[in-house]
Amino acid sequence: MEDAARLIDAVGFCLLFASTQKIELPSLFEAVKGRRDVHIDDWDADAERVWGWKNDLPATRRAYYGKPFTGKPMFLSLAILPHTLALAPANVNVEYRRGRMSYAAKRVHDALDALGPTPTLALREAAGLDHRAYHHALDELQSARVIAPVGATIERGAWASQIFELVARWFPHESVRARQIDAATARRTLVQQYVTTVLACDEPMLARVFGWSREQTHQTVADLLARRILSKQGVWIVRYVE
Repeated sequence: MEDAARLIDAVGFCLLFASTQKIELPSLFEAVKGRRDVHIDDWDADAERVWGWKNDLPATRRAYYGKPFTGKPMFLSLAILPHTLALAPANVNVEYRRGRMSYAAKRVHDALDALGPTPTLALREAAGLDHRAYHHALDELQSARVIAPVGATIERGAWASQIFELVARWFPHESVRARQIDAATARRTLVQQYVTTVLACDEPMLARVFGWSREQTHQTVADLLARRILSKQGVWIVRYVE
């Protein structure tokens, strides 16, 4: 698991399992298997190991795990986490009043705020939501970087339930640091780390990975090109080399 944590620290962003939708990011499962484009055909010991790490790495605060960008589960290094949180909504109540957050998401947030770390079945009961609304709310709050799974426990039966908590409480130092980072700086840092990890990409892939508008993506790339941090070779964005 410590090797997995070091990999996440090195790449900044890491999917749990390889993307089947052509999202260009490394995955922890590929790293364990030692080759690219490997997917789970049969559940094996490696899959079991990686599946456990998705709970153990955030539980020990060695990495963030959740769905912050693509809607797909991924890990973030704690160094990159503040820049991700800097782009998150500042306040759930404000977002709800402005119509930018659903009632179900607010109910889940308020339940977690009152209860602290809570396994998923207990959280759904506390929020008073049906299965569909509850899971939509979990996805919405993870995409907003408000909550994240931080471990697992057995609630009933043989399958473990994920434990959720507010990101600001589970990662307090990173959350404080995020408040000191402006949005433009955060985007530049995320793009720079992404290009360092994948070596080359185009603007549509950046927009897809981070969920930004075409204008936000283009401006961020333009800023990095002007600062000679990145350069372009045709449509490909790469690191700047003297």
